[in-house]
Parts: sequence; structure tokens; C-alpha cells
Amino acid sequence: MEMSGQATLNATRQQVWDALNDPVVLQACIPGCESMDRTSDTEFAATVVSKVGPIKARFAGRVTLLDIVAPQSYTLVGEGQGGMAGFAKADIGVTLEAIEEHVTRLSYGVKANVGGKLAQLGARLIDATARKSADAFFEKFTAAVDRLVADAPSAKTSRPASIAAANPVVARPRPAAVPLVPEPTDAGVVEVLVAEHIKVWIADQIAVVTLNRPKQRNAMTFAMWRAVPSLMASLERDPAVRVIVVTGAGDDFCAGADISEFATVRDDVDQATAYEVAVDACCDAITRCTKPTIAVVRGYCLGGGAHLAMSCDFRYAASTAQFGIPAARLSVIYGVSGTRKLLALVGLSTAKKILFGGQRFDAAEAARIGFVDHVSAADEPVRAGWFAKAAETKAAGGDDPMADARAFAKTLARNAPLSIVGAKAILNDIGLDHADLDLAKIDALIAAGAASDDYREGRAAFAEKRDPVFKGR
Repeated sequence: MEMSGQATLNATRQQVWDALNDPVVLQACIPGCESMDRTSDTEFAATVVSKVGPIKARFAGRVTLLDIVAPQSYTLVGEGQGGMAGFAKADIGVTLEAIEEHVTRLSYGVKANVGGKLAQLGARLIDATARKSADAFFEKFTAAVDRLVADAPSAKTSRPASIAAANPVVARPRPAAVPLVPEPTDAGVVEVLVAEHIKVWIADQIAVVTLNRPKQRNAMTFAMWRAVPSLMASLERDPAVRVIVVTGAGDDFCAGADISEFATVRDDVDQATAYEVAVDACCDAITRCTKPTIAVVRGYCLGGGAHLAMSCDFRYAASTAQFGIPAARLSVIYGVSGTRKLLALVGLSTAKKILFGGQRFDAAEAARIGFVDHVSAADEPVRAGWFAKAAETKAAGGDDPMADARAFAKTLARNAPLSIVGAKAILNDIGLDHADLDLAKIDALIAAGAASDDYREGRAAFAEKRDPVFKGR
């Protein structure tokens, strides 16, 4: 018998991992489990009563954990003896993917066989019973994880004095030599990160930068525009980060600039000029980052939000995303930097239509004109059973651009960083029509790649017919 499935849980990957390794939680969630005791760091002893068709038996056995990569994956090997009823053995591969900071996708695959009287019942009945048990387990497990998350003490502490301490990177301890954000002197920028209006989370070599003003549709304040370049510079220096994802909290990516503050920060020509300089510096910091960047767009992506998305190398959108640049409705002239990026994506005629008309367009149209690279499938089928009942949870319906983007980011993270650095530098200079195309710099990048350890690793891996392991040097 073979079976597979997925579950999306509103918890951190570490919380899900801890629950999967807690014998108390497992005993409460496994249908018919009478006892579950840890006998070593990698083994459990269990007693389970199971009924398959007319046969009901008590199985005594053990579960062994193999191939452990905490907190990402392991293989469970379970063996049970049910006396005259027969025996059961199963290999279960479990993988936890950190879709977002507090959203984890659990994937599992089961290969099992039975013997004795159980084997005589037929594969169809055994499969149906196994799937029913799996549905029951995950329904209970989801409820158990929800309770654990609700009971967990808040991770928030008193507001720290420095931005390096204020930014909540929770996935791993950071080496002291790589501070997340340098100490700035601008009080407004400090407040942005202390108040967590921009959050950063790192897992699996992917950094997720989240605009965090969901009640304001993540509209960008002047201080937020000014804070992003320091964040990007720090992530670019971090050797543990291979790909950067930019997204928005809640239902929207970014509705653009926070117009409510224009009366104080953009009230005259000088202020307007300073404001546009800050916007361009923010967006150009994303464009010029040597690491791949992906915008994950849900809901509104308007005006300055569109500039942020266009500054990324790739754009992954939900099917319900809405795009637009309403500058013509505000008597604002979209800047050269944003207009250049728009032109590179959609061409001259379509760029004029977007800027002259100021109208919104949906994700399907955005994909058609080349504004986005990928639109998630809203009608992606979901597995029957308990998972279908959870259709209101994140990603349960399939329209999950973050999951799609992270899957793509993982493929990028496995490739040679120096190759990506060089390719991005050349493509950006050519594609964005930069006047300062520096051939000497490009030649130096190519030479550095040819002299790198990664180049030798790539050749060795090809010769040995294995996947390369790149170090970025």
C-alpha cells in the first residue's frame, strides 16, 4: 500500500516538529493508541488497537526515527505485531516546509505492507481504513498544534534599543559578525523596525522580508522607504541567505505610499524631491542586490507597491491579486526608475496604457502582459477528507503564491551563487539600459567565477553524476 498527503498548519516549523516528536501529542492523535513511550532519542514503543473490516486487534510494536534532519524531515519506520490478526510494517517519510513564519506545510508519504489475516481482507479495504485513520490523525493533530500555539508564551520582549536586536529573525541564531541591520541614526527608521513595520524571517537559506502594516494594506511610510536599503544590504552580506522574498502581511502586498502622511512629508517641491529619492533608493536597493529576489503578491499591489514588486527579479501572484499605477489620478509623475522597470517588463505601448490610464488590472492580465511571472492556481484540487474541511486556512485552496515562490527559491538556492551574481549584474545592466555598463567589472565577475571553488565543485559533481554543493566562493 502507498499513500501520500499534505497538511497546512498555522504554526512555526519548530512548533510542528516538537509536536511530532512529543509522545503525549502522538498518543492523543493516533486513532486507537493506548500507549506511546519514548525508549530512546530515536525510538518509541507503542500499543495501538485497530479495526480493519471484521478484524480488530491490539498491535504492540515500535517506531524508529531515521534520516533525521531537524526540524525539516525524518523517516518513521513502524513495526507492529497483532497476534493472530497478523503484522503491519510501514515506512513514513515526513517533510516540514516553512511556507511562512507561522505557516508550515507537512507532507508525508507512506509505504506499508501487512501479513496474516489482515492481508486476506484485500487492498481496497486496507487502503480505505488507512486513509480514514490518516484523516483522523491529522484532524486531531491540527487541533493539538493549534492548542500548543495558543498556549505558547509570547515571543515578544521589551522593545530593544538597537535595530539589530529589534528585528525578529527567529529561524536560527545569527552570528555576531553579521548583524542584521547596522545601527542607524535616523529615529524614524529605528521606529520602523522597533514597531515591526518591516519584519525579516530566515529559514532554509531564504529570507522573507514582510511589510507589516496589514490594517493600512501595508502602505509604505517615508521611514519604511528609508529603512529598506539597510535591510537589503545586511541580507546581501549574510552568507546564510541565498534568496530574498519580499511580501506583505495579511491580505495585501502593498497599496503604495501612505498618502495620509503626504501633508507632512511631501507637501512642497523640496519634500517631494526628497521623497522620490527615498523611494528610488529603496527600490534600487532591491534591484541591485546581488542575490535573487522574489515578490510574493496577494491582494493590492498598487503605485509604489508595484515599484517594489517590479524591483524584484521575479513576481509570484495569487489569482486574486490586483495591480495598478494610479499616478495619473493623483497628478504624480511616476519616476524614471520605476518607469524603466515597467518598460522592461511590458513594453512601450502597454507601459503607456498602464501609466496614462491609471486603471487596475488583475493577475491574469498581469501574467498576459508579462508584469508577473507566475499566478497560483485558485482551483487546484485539494485532497478529500479532513483537509477539505480546512479550506479556510492559508493555502488550503491551492492559491498560495508563497508556497510556489519558496519552491522556486529552493531551486535557486541550490545553484552556484557566483553564477547568479554575475548573470544578474549583466542582465540588469543590459535589460534596464543602464548607462554605466561597466565591462571591466563584468569581466572581473566572470574571472572570479572561473577561479572559484564552486567552479571546481560543479565540474567534479558533473563528472561524478551527483548534485553539486556550492559554498559561494
